[in-house]
Amino acid sequence: MTYDELYEHVVKYVAMPQDTLTAHDHRRACLILGAVMEFILDCQDAGIDLNKITIHELINLKLNELEAQQ
Repeated sequence: MTYDELYEHVVKYVAMPQDTLTAHDHRRACLILGAVMEFILDCQDAGIDLNKITIHELINLKLNELEAQQ
């Protein structure tokens, strides 16, 4: 996946369920990508092998919490 493709995915997820993308959606996507980059840099500084990082468990936990609230 290219940087542009990643950006487009994040913008679409931020805008969901709307199909029309706003400037606010684009700003939020940039903030999210910036936070992910900061996380990666912090991991590198801590000597963590980036190839071993997985956030699938965190994502699933958060999605399950959201579903339980509905």
